[in-house]
Amino acid sequence: MQGDLSVDKPNQPLAQPLSYAQRRKQRRKDRRNMMLLRIWQLISISAITGGLVWVAARPEWQLRSNEQITIQGNRLLTRETLRRMVVLPYPLSIFQVQPQTVATQIERTAPVSQVIVTRTIFPAMLTIQVQERLPVATLTRNNQPGFLDIEGVWMPQSAYPASFNKPNLNVLESNNRPISQWTSLYKQVIQSQIKTNQIDWRDDSNLILHTDLGKVHFGIYDPRLFPKQLETLDRLRTLPKSLKDKPFTHIDVTDPNAPLVEMPLDPNSPNKTDGNKVDKIELKPNSSNDGTSGNRD
Repeated sequence: MQGDLSVDKPNQPLAQPLSYAQRRKQRRKDRRNMMLLRIWQLISISAITGGLVWVAARPEWQLRSNEQITIQGNRLLTRETLRRMVVLPYPLSIFQVQPQTVATQIERTAPVSQVIVTRTIFPAMLTIQVQERLPVATLTRNNQPGFLDIEGVWMPQSAYPASFNKPNLNVLESNNRPISQWTSLYKQVIQSQIKTNQIDWRDDSNLILHTDLGKVHFGIYDPRLFPKQLETLDRLRTLPKSLKDKPFTHIDVTDPNAPLVEMPLDPNSPNKTDGNKVDKIELKPNSSNDGTSGNRD
């Protein structure tokens, strides 16, 4: 006879709750394990820290003099000069050197526009890359001689070695007031065929250049008009025959379409009147003969 066969499974024993004494014993064990873990962590951290201190104190990881500083990118300033600007308490672990602090030291004392400092761990050394501010003109400010770079930044003459070749261009400014449009003016001047040895901007209403043609007045500087004024001046290289060998005070190209030459008035000139001491003559650029179009009193 077939039927369902069932096997009775023995009852599983139920976990007995821990007694009060057993719970106290378990808590003591847990606290002991936690204390051992913390002690082990403390020992590990101390060992790692001690190892790092030991490594940092090794001679091969230390800077002992500025001879371990490599300078790159310098053109006018000597390596020795730049190294002396880095003030570090030797001997010093290479890991304790802060590159940004070193860069700031140099930027505050040297005529540079950018400084990048990198550390080399082995062998321990610093590499300093500098971008110098190259002087393009001389300028005295606050009775102190100095130089301008192409960005118009003024640097004292004492910041450069005495042996370097000073720029031939001299600048005069108004009451030590920086020239706001210096970069555009300088680029236009050096790109011109006219050789300029002095820029006089003491009067904002009249820019004056001292050139190989003489003193030239440009009026108010306008970056858009200035190239045309220079082009007109270049076309006036050959003065008209009637003006050759005659002294003149300056050329005026304020209006590049009607340049003028100003010269002392002849005492016997019919144009001479009381208070009128100069004669203004309009020139014609490109003229090959007389080239004048009349006098302007």
